[in-house]
Amino acid sequence: MSEPLLQVDDLKTHFPIRKGLFKRNQGFVKAVDGISFQVHRGETLGIVGESGCGKSTMGRSILRLIEPSSGTVQFEGQEVTTLNRSQLRKLRGDMQIVFQDPYASLNPKMTVGAILDEALSTHQIGNNAKQRKELIVDLLARVGLSPSHIGRYPHEFSGGQRQRIGIARAIAVNPSIIIADEPVSALDVSVQAQILNLFEELKATLGLTYIFIAHDLSVVKHVSDRIGVMYLGRIVELADKKELFKNPLHPYTQALMSAVPSLDPDVKKEWIILKGDVPNPAAPPSGCPFHPRCQFAKDVCKSVVPKEIPVSLKRSVSCHMYDDEYKNVFSVSSVIQK
Repeated sequence: MSEPLLQVDDLKTHFPIRKGLFKRNQGFVKAVDGISFQVHRGETLGIVGESGCGKSTMGRSILRLIEPSSGTVQFEGQEVTTLNRSQLRKLRGDMQIVFQDPYASLNPKMTVGAILDEALSTHQIGNNAKQRKELIVDLLARVGLSPSHIGRYPHEFSGGQRQRIGIARAIAVNPSIIIADEPVSALDVSVQAQILNLFEELKATLGLTYIFIAHDLSVVKHVSDRIGVMYLGRIVELADKKELFKNPLHPYTQALMSAVPSLDPDVKKEWIILKGDVPNPAAPPSGCPFHPRCQFAKDVCKSVVPKEIPVSLKRSVSCHMYDDEYKNVFSVSSVIQK
């Protein structure tokens, strides 16, 4: 296998909790709490999980839009977390992001042409204004918009059209990887399919690599090659999408999959209802973060943080049930076969 385009190791992003008159530190919100994965050139890694699990914080920490607390992020062998401001600006041309809210991410005082021209001129793409305008027309065509839209402002467009502008801005600088941060969650269902198809078309024509963040399993299944399942700041399972949907291993992944409706009336699924609520990331449980809601939890789950267990070449799961060290603790019936 080729060298990964992006390598993330033990990434943590903790936000301090400051209280009192002197704003003293009273603890930390552990939004991202030790994430590791690789992304290879040309693939789409989907990241899925319920709201508040740290998906968006992870994406922004990789780009250093939010400064990570610790860990390493290597892009094409270059360490991102140690770059200074000027070095980071150069890297922005290779690593881009498409935000969730297509209106809040666009300057309402700038026309579409000015928004795209700013991206081009900042990264010194195009020799002059005339050439940049030609590039802008081509960008708009690529995302399904008309050249007549150049002089319009963001409020004159629908949500789907605004997201197309955001995508055009991201691809304007010829990036190698794009982090799509829930790019369709704010759109109507009918428009979501169009935007997802656009992402697929651009990947094929431009050779892009994606980290696609979403909370909708059907969305990540449509666009992803591999899927990482996040819970409370950690990736609990990482697998090829076909394997994940066919045989989810982690109890949390099983619960998510059980909630996906089936279109086949002959297929009967057992709905797994999780007990309790998502723990507070400012005071996460000891041991496995999922153990308060897990039907298979044992005493070891309450005290020992599970390590990442490689199940196959492209699959891993963080659960004591698959750790040979603790296999005798769990009954055979409670463990899904590898």
